[in-house]
Amino acid sequence: MNKTKMIGTLGPSSSSYDVIREMIVSGVDVIRINMSYATFEFAKEAILNVRKINLEQKIETGIMLDTRGPEVRIGGLEKPVIKLEKNKLIRIVYSDIIGNQDMISVPYKDIITHSKIGDELYLNNASVKLVVVNKDEDTLVCSIKNDGVVKTESTINIPNVSFDIPFLSSYDKEIIKFAVEMQVDYLALSHVKEEMDVLDVNDELIGYNDNNIQLISKIENKQAIDEIDKILKVSDGIIIARGDLGIELDIEKVPSIQKKLSKLVKDKEKICVIATEMLASMEDSEKPTRAEVSDVANAVLDQTDALMLGSETAVGNFPVQAVRTMNSIIDEIEKEIDYNDLLLEISRNEEINISKAIAYSSVDSANRVKASAIVCSTMSGTTAKDISNYRPSCPVIAVSPNSKVVRGLSINYGIIPLNVGMAENTDELVEISMAASKKILNLNQGDKVVIVGSFPLESVNYTNFMKIEEVK
Repeated sequence: MNKTKMIGTLGPSSSSYDVIREMIVSGVDVIRINMSYATFEFAKEAILNVRKINLEQKIETGIMLDTRGPEVRIGGLEKPVIKLEKNKLIRIVYSDIIGNQDMISVPYKDIITHSKIGDELYLNNASVKLVVVNKDEDTLVCSIKNDGVVKTESTINIPNVSFDIPFLSSYDKEIIKFAVEMQVDYLALSHVKEEMDVLDVNDELIGYNDNNIQLISKIENKQAIDEIDKILKVSDGIIIARGDLGIELDIEKVPSIQKKLSKLVKDKEKICVIATEMLASMEDSEKPTRAEVSDVANAVLDQTDALMLGSETAVGNFPVQAVRTMNSIIDEIEKEIDYNDLLLEISRNEEINISKAIAYSSVDSANRVKASAIVCSTMSGTTAKDISNYRPSCPVIAVSPNSKVVRGLSINYGIIPLNVGMAENTDELVEISMAASKKILNLNQGDKVVIVGSFPLESVNYTNFMKIEEVK
């Protein structure tokens, strides 16, 4: 089983029960629903389908919802799709008019006020580039730099221009409420710029008395990069959203930023997800390009927690094939990682606590004896995450009686979450651990399993127990 996790995005191409099931069976660990595009009805049906598939397959698939965030969108258009032609002029106006190929409206005057002649604007997820050539109090006159199309409420991006827009809209507050009601596992927060954005969402969750949903901040702009240490401090992890970063920054800077952020996040022991165009050509082709294979491979070699498929599975023609292809690439590249050298490279705190000492020792022992699995009994998921952060060579089977805790581990590197009863003593923990390992990994006589847990349960709330067992 692969240690690098996979996130699959649902959309028109992957809305059916059968396709969702095939995506999960083929390697997807977390199902993502982007609420910038999905309706609540679509999301509810999808979540219920995932839960049904989990019961059928006896697995635990995580569920992630994206907020819309404070993104800017154009107003309505007189046709569903408007074609824009290169070298023609178009006016961006602060108004509620119905737009066409000559004029489109925006809802914030700041867009007009803060834009300057020479600034670049991008429409419809950066598929159309505009350059400001003139302006007045309520209008920008722009030159169209490439043929393209826009749709009603297409996005509009203006790099290096900041707008005073509240981070949480009423719609995003509805998404948070819905996430709590449906007991999803992750909220991916769009267009985060500073730590207060994350704390605003956390306050909403506190209001609903929910401490299970994990907050993953999407890094999509320069301000977020500048504030990354503070954002990481209040987030459970980040998504490196290379598409929006490529709009906000010079595109050639994105690969080095990805490398730096990946290392920083791993050092901070947080979740790191790489997103956008991992296998983009597979929207229309059954095979990826060689460059895409290398892109996925490099992310795996960087020991990223998870890779995300977006439009490949949401609107592409081959959603299941894209999942299988990414799964195969991950499987092949993980064989090339030297986990002993990797453990030596991972920095450790000078003042290490007992739980982290056990986590490190369990990974070191598993690597040395070539164990087939580390089984971790956990109530909160903390010990399983500690073990995952040391990047062991074998899978980490996290066993817990708490289904919310179990699903919340579905995105972490190398962890196989399993919902089982809690052991009452060490003998029972060993018995549960060996049974789980044999069932999941088809172990043979002589295979070794490292087991960790906490005992006695009534008086110890940290991991203090480790044992190596051999399959009889």
